[in-house]
Amino acid sequence: MAQDIFLPNLLYFGFFLIPIFFIMNYLEIHQISKVMKSLSRMFIQLMLVGGYLHYILVLNNPFINIAYLIFMSSAATITVVRDVKIHNIKFFLTTALAIITPLILNLTLFSVLLLKLEDKFNAMYLIPLSGMILGNTVNGMIITINDFLKSMRVNEESYLLSLSFGATKFEALKPFVSSAVSLAFKPSVANMGNVGLVSLPGMMTGQILGGSLPIVAIKYQIAIMTALFVSRFLSSFLLMIFCSIQFFNGYSLFTQNKKHI
Repeated sequence: MAQDIFLPNLLYFGFFLIPIFFIMNYLEIHQISKVMKSLSRMFIQLMLVGGYLHYILVLNNPFINIAYLIFMSSAATITVVRDVKIHNIKFFLTTALAIITPLILNLTLFSVLLLKLEDKFNAMYLIPLSGMILGNTVNGMIITINDFLKSMRVNEESYLLSLSFGATKFEALKPFVSSAVSLAFKPSVANMGNVGLVSLPGMMTGQILGGSLPIVAIKYQIAIMTALFVSRFLSSFLLMIFCSIQFFNGYSLFTQNKKHI
């Protein structure tokens, strides 16, 4: 078990923020209030999460665990939709499907093939793994869809020209999809290439602090980093495929929501 941290002692980190805020003010980086709000939200949200996660882990009820998983997936979907600013029920459902599909795939891999858990919905594994996968997935999807929309805005004529030369809708969209998906998984590739040499990742560090043997922590870290890459890639790719099917029709660009492009 890792040694507990007394709550008032967390305030020591606040002293490090003071010189940073002075530097931000000197450089005229007008983000101090945003940073303060984000830090406050982080503190409140994590304290609340720590409170109810304790009871979720103690109860370990499969129905409660699944309900919380649905809640997390819904929050992830809302985050992507809110950031992209495409207010369309089809886009919401498309995003949700692109998020849930690789999540279920990876959770099944972990519980059935990798860990061979008797309780496939054990909260100790289900909740932390889902949280890491969903957080990583959301970041990748936001990068993907924003880059895709930006490219389509700038290169609409190129897209239409490809169609006029006889390319199918998917052939014309392929360069934009490829660029967007590639941009999304580049951070994962960089992290995998530097792990162990430059950084010790969160899951591995947490397990070591919790008393696990380093070799056990390393095996978990290898598994989760592979899962994060798979989820980030698949979710971004699926989102592009679903959007291509639903929102592009003939020569019309993003037909269901053109005003947002």
